Amino acid sequence: MVNIFNVPVKETINCTMQSKSIMVVGKSKSGKSTIASQAPRPIFLMTENGGEALTGFTPIPIASWSDFKSAVNQLCTPQGRQTFDTVVIDTYTNLILLLDKYVGAKLSTEKNSMDFGSDADYGKGTKAMRNELGIQLQKLANQGYLMLNIVHAEDKTDFDTGKNYIGTSLSNSLYGVAEKFVDQIVYLRRDESKKGVIEHRIWFNSKGGFNGAGGRFTPDVDSVPCSYANLESALLEAMQKLGDNGAQLIKSDRPSVVIEQESFDFNALMEDFKAMTTDIVAKFPEDGPARITSCIEKILGPGKKVNTMTAAQGELLAEINTAIQNEFNL
Repeated sequence: MVNIFNVPVKETINCTMQSKSIMVVGKSKSGKSTIASQAPRPIFLMTENGGEALTGFTPIPIASWSDFKSAVNQLCTPQGRQTFDTVVIDTYTNLILLLDKYVGAKLSTEKNSMDFGSDADYGKGTKAMRNELGIQLQKLANQGYLMLNIVHAEDKTDFDTGKNYIGTSLSNSLYGVAEKFVDQIVYLRRDESKKGVIEHRIWFNSKGGFNGAGGRFTPDVDSVPCSYANLESALLEAMQKLGDNGAQLIKSDRPSVVIEQESFDFNALMEDFKAMTTDIVAKFPEDGPARITSCIEKILGPGKKVNTMTAAQGELLAEINTAIQNEFNL
């Protein structure tokens, strides 16, 4: 258990691109994959064909959500972090669709089969997707990778107002899953002048035409010419401005707060429980057993006993042990 009173106040901001997650939105041929290939030591988790005209990156085919989880596990090893600095999901659009299919299969039953999790009633599928995606992206964030998540943009029509707008190829609910885990959303636009001159630019706000652009860092400029170097420069300058408010700027290859997936040794926890409760009953024979039972039932429910718990309930057993320790000031 973390002692919340021994944790110092956070006064630093990691002023680097490491541990940042950026959604790169754009229509076809706007330069999305190009700027990603210019990022430091990139690995592309490719959910669709592409990159034929690009070099300088490691392409990994991702045909299923299981493929993605396997790649994440490898990236979370020391060898992964020594080899790569940037994880590019090309495209994030298709990854969310693979996740939707995966969750649909998990939620299917003999009586209710579904192709996609987003078809589940009461938002159950969307919640499951957020949980699945969040676990995998948190693993990568803990390693300090720069994340570039590529999303297709397309023209859409608001059927209520009849107005045209730029959206993404994801449904509103799936886009909500995707954008929840990013720090910044940028929009790439390809324009051709009357004289046939083509210009690619990165937009940091809605002035570029995509209302979803924006995020935690606000560059002073609306847009910059399309390149990774320009993207990095604008965002780092925006991070530097945060120092004007008294924050201490540091450079680190790890996030300020690391949230690791905690593992629970069920057998060890059970041994702790038995030793602790045996000692308590010996010291408090009159009310000790009743107080222990009360701690257990507050977590497991009335009538439930620890000796019926399974290894999958390690986190609950850890909570029970902590509750008993607090009850008896151990």
